[in-house]
Amino acid sequence: MTEDTREEEQPVLSRKNKTKLEKQADHIVRIKKTLVACIAGIFVGVLSYYLQITVKNDIGLLAFMLMLAGVVLQRHIFILMHIDSSKLGAKDWLYQGFMTFAFWVMTWTILLSAMVPVAGFSSNVSSGSAPLAVNFTDSSSNTPTAWNWSLGDGTFSTVQDPVKTYASAGNFTVNLTATNAYGNNTITKTDYITVYPVVTS
Repeated sequence: MTEDTREEEQPVLSRKNKTKLEKQADHIVRIKKTLVACIAGIFVGVLSYYLQITVKNDIGLLAFMLMLAGVVLQRHIFILMHIDSSKLGAKDWLYQGFMTFAFWVMTWTILLSAMVPVAGFSSNVSSGSAPLAVNFTDSSSNTPTAWNWSLGDGTFSTVQDPVKTYASAGNFTVNLTATNAYGNNTITKTDYITVYPVVTS
């Protein structure tokens, strides 16, 4: 056997036999691939959010298709980054897909939760003798489109700023649920209205 033949038959270095520099290079490539998956997930999450607030409808299927497109697009990004994607097996692409999916869900959820109303209200008076007229004022943020009031004496209202006259004495807990297309939020103020008995001379 000649020397040239012996050189040709030398085995390829295994992972264990790689030098420190080669291992570092492989590690950097893995970090880059993970970053690409995370950034793709954030991008499609932001895009899904803007589609949601523009269309103002259920875009779940469309958003999911966008997320899958974000996974497929990564192969082309790897080419631009001079990363050999041909070496990625099914397990690698499953990991890329999982990271993209996770960041897509987190980004979309965080952005949508910022659009949910935060219920709040005040009133012109909080105590007085019966009959006590109270003007409630909605101060909820994030533009609610529906209001459900529980006024504490068994009566309810769906107007934004209800006016209520309490005819009998007592402590009344007031509850407001503010709702818009992205969700709802409730605030409860315990014993918020105090009505005193009518004082007779």
